Amino acid sequence: MTLTELSYHTRKLLPLTVFFVILLLIFFYTAKLLFIYLKINQPVETYINPAFGMIKPPMLKEASKSAGFDFVLDTIEGKPITATESAKVYFLPQSTPRFGYREKIYLMAKTFGIDTSVVKQEIVDKEVVFSDNRQKLTIDITNFNFRYDYYFESEPELFSEVFIPSKKEIENKAIDFLTTVGRYPEELARGKININLFHFDPLEKRISPVFQASDANLVEVNFYRPDIDNIAVVTPGFPSSQNYVIFVFFESGYKVVRAQVKFFEKSEEQVGIYPLKTGDEAWAKLLEGEGFVIHGDSALKKDIRIKNMFLAYLDPDKYENYLQPVYVFLGDPNFVAYVPAISNEYLAD
Repeated sequence: MTLTELSYHTRKLLPLTVFFVILLLIFFYTAKLLFIYLKINQPVETYINPAFGMIKPPMLKEASKSAGFDFVLDTIEGKPITATESAKVYFLPQSTPRFGYREKIYLMAKTFGIDTSVVKQEIVDKEVVFSDNRQKLTIDITNFNFRYDYYFESEPELFSEVFIPSKKEIENKAIDFLTTVGRYPEELARGKININLFHFDPLEKRISPVFQASDANLVEVNFYRPDIDNIAVVTPGFPSSQNYVIFVFFESGYKVVRAQVKFFEKSEEQVGIYPLKTGDEAWAKLLEGEGFVIHGDSALKKDIRIKNMFLAYLDPDKYENYLQPVYVFLGDPNFVAYVPAISNEYLAD
């Protein structure tokens, strides 16, 4: 075959070759798209490990039920959102008195300026109480959680020369104080810190929130657990924490007038994975009156527009067995409600 004939036959077969190549590519990508479609639409089996069996919902004794409100969902999505199909539930081991606890509680009392040889003390259940007519300190001997109150309402002179330091200095003073007390858990140290400003009126004996340092004479420092698996952590007193220190600052130092740590360490080994309610199911529970209202008064305002809905872990301020997720509903004005997120089939009455 001459070169002229070869060139002729090549040009003649070229369109047919191109056609078969295109046809092959069409079949290849059609099969690939079909495979992807089938994979996407294949039911995904949610992995669960309900290690603790049925669990009780969070204890929120100071909350009221969501009955009596009329709710409208007014979020960006316009519908209830399901955050995830399952989530971890952490066991909270119950503490017992440790060797040397007596020495530690006396050291804690001295850090608050309490003369333990003079101030009256008593044991109530598992708590030691130091109290006199100026102050009261309660310490749990099993985990060293505490609550301190100084009766500053009867000392208006305490507020005569108040000085408000910088935000960083306030945070450092609060961290140093809890470290000195000996109750600054490592997990709290990894969490966020929030500062609130207040003004105490000695005449009316009333505390009011303020937003400028020049108006404040009390400073509250709140400590929070860090996020867990990229899920936020909320508290029974949202947005405030049950772990806090309240100061009166002066140029020469400070006075702690209130302080509290109610923190329960979670087990990293004893963890269950539980199915969660869908967003629609949680919203239905809120409408049915089964939500826990943290802030909100149906006597003042019954029509609530829910502006935000999200999943969070609830950090308890009283001991319970588990650290578990809840759905959080935020609305105007200052309305906050929680709905237990664990699926009903694993939630005890």
